[in-house]
Amino acid sequence: QIGYFAQNQAAMLDENLTVFETIDQIAVGDIRTQIKNLLGAFMFSGDDTTKKVKVLSGGERTRLAMIKLLLEPVNVLILDEPTNHLDMKTKDIIKDALKAFDGTLVLVSHDRDFLDGLAEKVFEFGHKRVKEHFEDIKGFLEMKKMENLRDIEKKN
Repeated sequence: QIGYFAQNQAAMLDENLTVFETIDQIAVGDIRTQIKNLLGAFMFSGDDTTKKVKVLSGGERTRLAMIKLLLEPVNVLILDEPTNHLDMKTKDIIKDALKAFDGTLVLVSHDRDFLDGLAEKVFEFGHKRVKEHFEDIKGFLEMKKMENLRDIEKKN
């Protein structure tokens, strides 16, 4: 079962629902008793849970969209630039949640810090080919003699 997180995933939330209602709609089984704890782990507490989605910031919407995705019964997650426009604290929360994910994670990202500790293998796309590298992001960048993932675009 595949779950997909698009770059515009946060924009696809129902703006008329509250934070709690957004998660309550998707939560099933025992997790229903833990919704407030789950929301709290993603920095939604107290009155935050009764806010309408339409008044949330971009980072808050992204956190909410990630909770929603993580509650789906999936064993493969594909995330397309999930950290665009997020602050460090939000990135750390999402990164911790993804580390706890029990399945396969496919990440498309240029965010080296976010990928560090998540990526065990790197696939490089360029020159109409895909090259597989059996190292983490640090090893990949060392092998390429680069500091930053954006440098790849300059070399290709």
